[in-house]
Amino acid sequence: MKQLCVNLWAMLYLPFVLLASNADPEPMKGGPDGPHVFYRNGQIVVKSVERRDTGMVAREVFYLESSKVLLSCYVPETEDRFSFELQDSLKVEPDLYSLPEKMIVLSDIEGNFQAFKTMLMGAKVINRDFDWIFGKGHLILLGDYFDRGSNVTECLWLVYKLEQEAKAAGGKVHFILGNHEILNLQGNTEYVRRKYLANALLMGEAYPMWFNEDTELGRWLRTKNALEKIGDFLFCHGGVSPELVRTKMNIATINRIARNHLGEAQADIPAGNPRAIFDQQTGIFWCRTIAKSKISVEDIDMILAYFSAQRMVIGHTLVPDLTFNYGGKVICIDLYHEENLRRGFMKTLLIEDGICYGIDSRGDKTSVFTIAFPRKSDSNKE
Repeated sequence: MKQLCVNLWAMLYLPFVLLASNADPEPMKGGPDGPHVFYRNGQIVVKSVERRDTGMVAREVFYLESSKVLLSCYVPETEDRFSFELQDSLKVEPDLYSLPEKMIVLSDIEGNFQAFKTMLMGAKVINRDFDWIFGKGHLILLGDYFDRGSNVTECLWLVYKLEQEAKAAGGKVHFILGNHEILNLQGNTEYVRRKYLANALLMGEAYPMWFNEDTELGRWLRTKNALEKIGDFLFCHGGVSPELVRTKMNIATINRIARNHLGEAQADIPAGNPRAIFDQQTGIFWCRTIAKSKISVEDIDMILAYFSAQRMVIGHTLVPDLTFNYGGKVICIDLYHEENLRRGFMKTLLIEDGICYGIDSRGDKTSVFTIAFPRKSDSNKE
């Protein structure tokens, strides 16, 4: 029956995915990937795709659910390997924190493992063995680690691994959900690289099921927040819009409602507060008006005052360099990572003792370069 369901998914769903997808121009072929961890009938089922000779094969290993499971990721593009244990339990993350001495903030990696590794090593968050060396520092990841790239799985597991090591060292990894996390939890494959759709067939696991509540990564993602406040800084993926603030939801309520509706199709999200959070124009995962300076300074002041914050840090909308908008009240950090990496460097945001800097993959710290999009008049609004 299970194989029949997979075959039906392939025949009915996959052709439409391939026609609609703008994620990847490459032919439909699989590639090394995994592990993917499923919980079924009291067992832990670990599936992966490996290269054998000139082709790809699926591998499947079973463990008792009570077992201590050590897994590893191999990244053929960079010839890197790291290992990690499955966490004993997963808990919903807090969303309010005191300001630590140091924070590295990085967004929109989109499955680019080389870029992720390069920046983390340059900022001295990890060493060459992928061990956490950032002590009591905090690493804040502002969503969109899914889609487009060829190493989404490995990027997610590296975050998962570092989360445990940071906690043991007195530090913290914050993984905040972005719109591409939302899309994948909804089973939307519009931006998914074709490698993963081919691997779904090889493993006999329909891609929309890879991150459901019976998987480790799916359970883990469902513990994450849409919005966090650390000291006087607000962190989210797209931005907190005036429309969202007018609902009068606090941070805890936004996160609770967001988690309650993770995985629901966009059309099925109820009206009212849930729809306000997931709205594809003004919702917290999708908003672009703040990054593009299309709302007023008064609205920004209202948003920050509502949450008793001084600054908002966001990703989602590409900017040429770390950007301070609204007199430094909004910091945009979604940079052209792939292009920067081709040029031989990466850059992201460092917050040290509450002061913002740029830091590059050589570890050099600089003042933040500021460029702001001009605010368009009401008559020119998109």
